[in-house]
Amino acid sequence: MTNPTMSTLDELIEAERKRAAERIVKLKRAAAAEQRRIDEKVVSLLREQNADLYEKLASKARGALADEKAMRSSRAKKSVTPASTVPDQHASRDDDHGEEVSVSWQ
Repeated sequence: MTNPTMSTLDELIEAERKRAAERIVKLKRAAAAEQRRIDEKVVSLLREQNADLYEKLASKARGALADEKAMRSSRAKKSVTPASTVPDQHASRDDDHGEEVSVSWQ
């Protein structure tokens, strides 16, 4: 039989862990949102203060994204393409009759 005090304590600990996990998720979301705002401001400042560099970097980014998309598309096509039907080169066959020939390797 379990001790009622330990059971209550275990429940309290579990409840606190759940609340802590929820707070951590909330803090991580807030940090991610703050980083997005900072990134947006950096892009805005770069665009205003050095338009040529911004355009050069934006062009590189578009190219990199297009390359990544092409790679994903290529991998997806390869995964959908059925395997080619290559005859087993290790199987011995009698060419005259198309029958399998047994070979003793002693």
